Amino acid sequence: MKKTRKWPSMLLAAFTVLSFCSCEDWGEADPPAGTDVYPKLEQVASIDFEPAEKEGETGFDPKSFYYYAYDGGDIAVVEDDAEHGQVLHLPDGYARTLNPLTNYKAQNGVSLTFWVKQALRIDEESGEEQEPDLTGALFSFQNSNGTQRLFLTANGWLKYEGVDGEFEANNPTASVVGKNPLLLPAGEWHYMAVTVRDDGYSIYVDGIQRIDKTLLKSEFDFGKIVQFMAGASYLYIGYGADEPTREMWIDEIKVYRNQITDSERQKPSSGESAFEYLVGDPIFTVGADDCSAAWWSEFSNYFRIPTNGSMKFKFTNHTSGGGNWNNWNICICTDAERGGSGYTEYMVLRSDLYGWGESYGSGTWSSEGYGDWDAFRADMEGAQVTVIVTRKDAAVTVDATAVALNGHVYKETFNTTCGDGTQVIRAFFVMDGSYIEFDTDETSALTPVDIQTPDIGAEDCSTGWWQEFSDYFQIPAGQNLHLEFENHTSGGGNWNNWNICICTDAERGGSGYTEYMVLRSDLYGWGESYGTGTWESEGYNDWDAFRADMEGAQVVLNILRDGATVTTTATATSPNGNVYKETFKTDCGDGTQTVRAFLIVDGSHLKLDEANCYLFSPLLK
Repeated sequence: MKKTRKWPSMLLAAFTVLSFCSCEDWGEADPPAGTDVYPKLEQVASIDFEPAEKEGETGFDPKSFYYYAYDGGDIAVVEDDAEHGQVLHLPDGYARTLNPLTNYKAQNGVSLTFWVKQALRIDEESGEEQEPDLTGALFSFQNSNGTQRLFLTANGWLKYEGVDGEFEANNPTASVVGKNPLLLPAGEWHYMAVTVRDDGYSIYVDGIQRIDKTLLKSEFDFGKIVQFMAGASYLYIGYGADEPTREMWIDEIKVYRNQITDSERQKPSSGESAFEYLVGDPIFTVGADDCSAAWWSEFSNYFRIPTNGSMKFKFTNHTSGGGNWNNWNICICTDAERGGSGYTEYMVLRSDLYGWGESYGSGTWSSEGYGDWDAFRADMEGAQVTVIVTRKDAAVTVDATAVALNGHVYKETFNTTCGDGTQVIRAFFVMDGSYIEFDTDETSALTPVDIQTPDIGAEDCSTGWWQEFSDYFQIPAGQNLHLEFENHTSGGGNWNNWNICICTDAERGGSGYTEYMVLRSDLYGWGESYGTGTWESEGYNDWDAFRADMEGAQVVLNILRDGATVTTTATATSPNGNVYKETFKTDCGDGTQTVRAFLIVDGSHLKLDEANCYLFSPLLK
């Protein structure tokens, strides 16, 4: 372990505080162990910084924290916030309290939930937004003399340095492109839920899983980190990394001595409302249905796209046929009202390989199917169009595919950069002698899922049943899961293909684990919810052909949640063009909890298409 570090220096506030006594009311002592391996979830601290509302009530005690300032900075202070009431403001400082976990025995993990907002910093000379803080610690656990530590930053950088080893993941200074996403866009309150388990850690932001890292003990024993967090002397807010933490606010800190459930991970209804993807009431048809809308007179809703988010739009296009431009048009802009303060158009793109805007000149086009403009103008009437806007840090890609009624396909792709990747951006559609009708089921906000295991099972299809699995895919209430993969099979049995399990939000075979259903590609399954479900299918009529067709088949699998009802649809397209479609519908739980899904092989091998695996939720409800 490193004994000498260059940690940020500090100035102790001239604020006299009292330390906790051993009888501080963090909760009751551990109950007898009995036979319960993992007792119920237990919160050991709740800090909301609010004073007592009535005489005799217990509110936040300012003396329970020490308050500090970084060199040349300002001391941390509890103050009023317009959205959250009393919060801890760290302008250029930090705070420390006794670790509330030290009076308890950690069980299967340690968890924290809290609201946090990082300051939006603007360069005074250029007026441009500065880089976000990815290296300053949101919080840290440390021993009494600061020689051991565990800290976490805004992009999920977790670093542990203890006497029993060192570990880190998601270091933002690493050269691995795309592995260090900003989890907390600046200038907004976000709800964060962090769990450190015996086998890794997970992070949820605003109810959506952003990181879930699992390690074998041979890679690193995360149980050491759990025990360190439970036994460390201090909990720091805004301190603990090698660099000072920039200005931030934090509120409603809760600490648990075990793994939290989906209820605690989901964004509370109090505080800031959920992220606003759609502005205004849904507009399903944009433009007059006689294609009389003039340019820049008829618009869709604003669709707001967060950092590293994506959106898929599907609609039917209608055109006057007068010009190549009399079709759909899309604008990507700053998060502001059209023509208002702060409004800038990154790009306006048309269906005919043309555009303009601040980011347009540095972008690149690619296209397929274009070449006959007379045919194009005719083909775009009634064409089914899919437009996908994808953000990866500052890079923005717009993919548009139009399928004409006669089967002709026009595809255009435009790549450029918009801002620095930390801002929310907006998209909206514009009519010009045209109108569009949205497909409400397929117009969705997309959240990429982290794929650690893209290839499942041995390539020679020798893997037996229940031996190899995909990553877990956690599906919160109100979200849906989309997976695409290539299926390979030994061909021995109908079941030697893909299989999927939908279960409770728990580790396979662990505490709280229940299988709602296990479904196979050959219209078969089992599980707690299976008996009350219903099947629908298309294309299944020859099992000999099926076994042959599934080799190399491209599979699209959707798991849709509507309250308690879960609908699983899988469409497999074989190399020879045969299509097999199966749909299974049943109820899983009460619809409020997160469910998990994972793929299983059985004499098969699956290759996930990582770019087409994501959570999605309808935008036009």
